[in-house]
Amino acid sequence: MPVITQDRFTFTYTLRTRHDPQSHDIQFGMDFVLSNNLALPMCQLIFPATQVGSNLPGRWNIDNHAAPGEISSLYYRGSEQGTITDIPTELSHADRGFKRTWFCVYIINPDKAELYKQGVKFGYEIDTANPAASTALSGFQRFEISNEQIQLVRSACSFIRIV
Repeated sequence: MPVITQDRFTFTYTLRTRHDPQSHDIQFGMDFVLSNNLALPMCQLIFPATQVGSNLPGRWNIDNHAAPGEISSLYYRGSEQGTITDIPTELSHADRGFKRTWFCVYIINPDKAELYKQGVKFGYEIDTANPAASTALSGFQRFEISNEQIQLVRSACSFIRIV
């Protein structure tokens, strides 16, 4: 598994692709572990290529499926000790063009009700028009939270401070 370190974050991942010759569906995604060296909870935002559970394509979603109102509604489930383990998986029919899913992850300091604005952005992509396509990593880089993402985060937790 490749390992990437950026600032406070360490990222390990494996990309996955499965072509079904009968249905012409393509399953794609990655297995990843993302940790921070502060051992604090993290907020994971997802911009999926396809609908993934209650996460809608074409827009940022808080990836936790918890009811809004508390600071814990921002936590990616299981990240309370500073590690996210995730296996995002998507399904598309062949010949649906280029599909890319993005993630942004930010550290949360629950004692101070703060979300650190410097996080990381990464993702995966696949060209569903290519019958031999494999899932590829779409980079891993430092990213400062956008205004759109701030609005989303504050809609779930109005008292969070972005620092």
